[in-house]
Amino acid sequence: MAIEGIGIIGANRKSADVAFLFVENGFQVRVYDSFKESLTILFAKIKWRLEKANKSELLSNIEVIQDYSKFRGADLVIDLSFKTFEERFLYFSKILKEVDSNCIMAISSTSTLLNNFERIPHLPPERTIGVKFPDIFTNSVIEIVKTDYTDLNVVESFIKFCDSLSIKNVVLNDIPGGLIERFFRVYINSAFDALYKGKGFPSFIDSSIKSFTNAKFGPFELLDLRSIDLDYNIAITLTDLTGKNYLRPHEIEHKLFQYGQLGKKTGCGVYLYEDGEIVGENPLLPSIIQYLGLRTVTPQEIFSDIMIPLFDEVMNIAKELMVGQQEIENITKGVFGWDHGIFSYKKIYPEFFIKREKTEFDNLDTF
Repeated sequence: MAIEGIGIIGANRKSADVAFLFVENGFQVRVYDSFKESLTILFAKIKWRLEKANKSELLSNIEVIQDYSKFRGADLVIDLSFKTFEERFLYFSKILKEVDSNCIMAISSTSTLLNNFERIPHLPPERTIGVKFPDIFTNSVIEIVKTDYTDLNVVESFIKFCDSLSIKNVVLNDIPGGLIERFFRVYINSAFDALYKGKGFPSFIDSSIKSFTNAKFGPFELLDLRSIDLDYNIAITLTDLTGKNYLRPHEIEHKLFQYGQLGKKTGCGVYLYEDGEIVGENPLLPSIIQYLGLRTVTPQEIFSDIMIPLFDEVMNIAKELMVGQQEIENITKGVFGWDHGIFSYKKIYPEFFIKREKTEFDNLDTF
């Protein structure tokens, strides 16, 4: 089946980016939220972006709604809300009465789809898929999750839909967090670990990664843009579901979360912000990081410290899930905004992917 009409549940920053992506590509989109103010803000954002792109004529392609009957005629419904299972149970029970039997249901979640089926029995397993868009570079890659129950025709239809958007896609079996969240977690934790070990300040770590990858944002800038509370909660869920403690939020992130310093949206995270721009580093960092900036290291060492753990995670997942190298290239390039994927960087800079032996100078207490 061809996808033409799209319904989106939840009016937030992510759904605004995704809705704009669909509208810009000529699809008919309706966004539902129970809060009228959230819908008003979302519509204003999309209107502004279309005007800036000289595509104001596409504004008629989007409608904000508060009536479930408006989902009627949708070929695809995407849940991008941050709701509990109980809340999702209620609105899916109503939405599924309005759409026809061919409508694809796409769930964005760090949980497993099977968990969703258990908690939301209204979801039709054969036409429910999981989707994950990167938080910052929304139009770079889409992660598609299927289960043993998913109709392969549904997966094929969604792949064709992704192709129409000119976006790379990766199809995975149902696992907690998928690849995007697992890779993002290791990337951020490795950056925090370098900071914790006194290897410069946040801006140095960010600029080191950007100098090798030509990325627009370094790891700490990405985290602040994503928001620390969202990242923290996803990391906790992911750790609980996988039992992998290395995915747990770093203790520095935990303290920032406790202090309510959540990134750009609060004006302070790893960095300080004024009018949406970075104006300094968080002055609280020296009080929560004992060895902050103690060492003088090279950008090459920072690159190694972050890329080696990420590459190890990539290889573990590739073996575990039988994911192809090109799919991983697409994800690591798209999620982090790099010029290349991680396998390409290993070929370009092989010397920086060699693990060095620890020495007594790696013990911070000797300084």
